[in-house]
Amino acid sequence: MRTIALLLTLSSLAFGQKFQDVSKKDSPLSLSIGFYPGNPEPCVLAHNNSSKGVLALVAVVNFKDAARQTDPPLTTYQDYAFKFGVIKSHDQRNVAPIIMSRIKTVSDETEARGVHHVVQEVDDHFDPVQSKKAVGDGAVLFVQFEDGTTWGDSGVARRLLDSRPQKLAYLKRLVETYYESGETAFEALLKEPQGGSPERQVAGCLKGDAEYEKTTPIDLAKKRLADAQGWHASGIF
Repeated sequence: MRTIALLLTLSSLAFGQKFQDVSKKDSPLSLSIGFYPGNPEPCVLAHNNSSKGVLALVAVVNFKDAARQTDPPLTTYQDYAFKFGVIKSHDQRNVAPIIMSRIKTVSDETEARGVHHVVQEVDDHFDPVQSKKAVGDGAVLFVQFEDGTTWGDSGVARRLLDSRPQKLAYLKRLVETYYESGETAFEALLKEPQGGSPERQVAGCLKGDAEYEKTTPIDLAKKRLADAQGWHASGIF
């Protein structure tokens, strides 16, 4: 883990915008920008500063360029009951993309009005003519730990928390369909969900993560079903 952390730190020195973590001072997670192993593009990283594993989180990030053109805020909902497993204590994970293509360096750290600000300097080469500077900030809004306890505003996580039974039912149906009707029916069911439905989120993660983990969607579905059933049996949802 120390080797990975060092590589991430060194990679961050290759960047150049500014990013502020404006999470509340007592947030169990902190946000930064950097590279995550296996992902060639810079991203927003969440670092677990607590002693407990993190099962779910909600955070919001904003970016604007040098001309103060602002992208709509991006709210990221991460539910590890259905992918990857918890963020272990002192580990970090990619939780959101960033707009610009290059970044660079930690400059300073300040505290004001109970809000923790961590500023990173980053050189952006996305526009070689104008050499734009992107400015971003982000805040952790909600965290659920592996023991079921929470931090932050549970209201912003209501959609995530309420969708869990639906996701579990869909995973179960996927695995049952594979065994009862075969791979073709399984693939059809995997393509069936539309829009931003909980089923679509599960299907999208299965397809993308199976390729990343060099496994098949059905094998990953079986693993994630077993994991999710474990969380359900423990009373997490």
